[in-house]
Amino acid sequence: MIENLYPILPTVHADMLFMHAPAVFDFRDRTDIYFPYLSTSGDVPITPLYEYFPLGFKSLQRILSENGHKVELLNLSSLLLKYPQIDVSSLFRAIDVRILGIDLHWMIHVQGSLAVAELFKRINPDTAVIFGGISSTYFAHELIRYPFIDMVMRGYDTHQPMTQLLGALGDEPQMHKVPNLFWKNKQGEIIDNGYSHISSTLSCGIDWSTIPTQQSSGASLPIQEVIATQNAGCAYNCGWCGGSRDAYLRINQLDHNMKSTIHKPLEETAYEFKTMAQIPGKENYHFYTVNSYSETNSRFDFFMDQVAEANFKSVSYEQFKLTPDDVLKKMAATNPRTSITLSPESHDIRVAKEAGRGAYTPAEMEEWIAKALDYGIYQIDIWYFVGMPKQDKQSVEDTLDYCDRLLKRFEGQRIYPYICPMIPFLDPGSTFFEQPERHGYRLFYRTVEEHRQGMTRASVINRINYETNWLSRADLVHVGFGAVRRLAELKTKYGIYPRGVGNSVCRRIDDALAFTDIVHEIDCLPDPQVRQRELARIGDEILRRNQDVFRPGVANQAFPIKREIGGRWFDELLWDQETLEQFNTAA
Repeated sequence: MIENLYPILPTVHADMLFMHAPAVFDFRDRTDIYFPYLSTSGDVPITPLYEYFPLGFKSLQRILSENGHKVELLNLSSLLLKYPQIDVSSLFRAIDVRILGIDLHWMIHVQGSLAVAELFKRINPDTAVIFGGISSTYFAHELIRYPFIDMVMRGYDTHQPMTQLLGALGDEPQMHKVPNLFWKNKQGEIIDNGYSHISSTLSCGIDWSTIPTQQSSGASLPIQEVIATQNAGCAYNCGWCGGSRDAYLRINQLDHNMKSTIHKPLEETAYEFKTMAQIPGKENYHFYTVNSYSETNSRFDFFMDQVAEANFKSVSYEQFKLTPDDVLKKMAATNPRTSITLSPESHDIRVAKEAGRGAYTPAEMEEWIAKALDYGIYQIDIWYFVGMPKQDKQSVEDTLDYCDRLLKRFEGQRIYPYICPMIPFLDPGSTFFEQPERHGYRLFYRTVEEHRQGMTRASVINRINYETNWLSRADLVHVGFGAVRRLAELKTKYGIYPRGVGNSVCRRIDDALAFTDIVHEIDCLPDPQVRQRELARIGDEILRRNQDVFRPGVANQAFPIKREIGGRWFDELLWDQETLEQFNTAA
């Protein structure tokens, strides 16, 4: 890559840039890290880089802009996937901002986020670098000690503190007054302003009129999607989740008796839908709702009225419990292609309850499914996971047997089960992370630095930060991927996948697992020099396989055929398509 090509990329000037890093920053060039096919959970149309950025980017952009600041967004993960020849150093030289915000929301980004911060700070030493998100809040005391991180903002809703920060930037007496802020003064001293701002409402809706427009070469259809949430925190308490009720209270340093969910004012919900109406080609977009399971009846009723008026191509609602009849009927009426996503975790109630679910039995779910279909629900997705307490190999096999029976009962109807290994990380701040031994878990990484180093291991098995008393790290990969494979066979058997697609998925999983074992054996060699030499020996093959996963497009369990990147709400690329294509070609 040639670093002196940056002049053709116009300089972006702004007060603040929010940037989302790939899970592994230099994934394009790594010959010593293997990313196997379907190495993420596969629940969203993304790659192992986990290019989703948190919704907070969009709401912060709105509120800071309304307060007179120019704010831009850049999803570096999506940009590097779509334009793989671009030199990042040259790109960073074309960014002129007062403050760079990097999310460490999900811990999977720890290596990429830190590497991006370090490189950007080296190129732009006068730009302040700030971290935020759930994991940043949890690990704030560690993050602020990295020399290339100037600030860490703690909290779930940081609209008011961030607004105050941009007004105070460069004025140290005013900086002392910004709540929830860890920062370094001119002498390099670390200052903790305290954690005093705890929001009672999710104060700012998103301006969806600024969603990236479709950027397709015409080679294949992009994924077109918009998403919305009506609250932060959670009313439920899944032990593995860093966003659960107890985790929310723990990370925010709140009393156990306090509210664990903050809601968006209805007028902000109405504002969001008003801006969605301005999305070009909105009727071709899928609309996905998160956290709708934490809404009150009256608020959810209002939300569904807004969805009905929006006229999206299709709609998905996440639900933790079996939706009541009256709500089912109204959901079906909001859109002719309404789907519901359930996540029972396991067909085994004992396992499900240990995980924090278990609100219904498989028999109850099946009767509910029949009723939902009768009411006009278009599709039901059912998510199972591998890595729960008391879940062994046989339990996973039994879940797959149950999926077989479920598909047979509803053959020809849109009932789609999914199963995925919970890798690479058990969420820091979750109950199982905080109390691993009590729940049958063993942790390999606890600190930020341990997780960062862990993400650079060659083997996906060694990147996992936990194992259970019932499944080792190797089991989580082999049993988990094997479960995905068998489910692909079942979906082929019942006509959900075309035979060619199903067979291709199975072949790719078999091949990925076989090569994973080769990489893992090398990655476990005790002598680092020997390990490095052996990885170098197969480096070209690792690179070839990684490029096959990352280029071109994205694929997951729901859509196992690769599709071009574009049309997704989080594909904020900062520059226009023509400019990026020229820059990419020149490189």
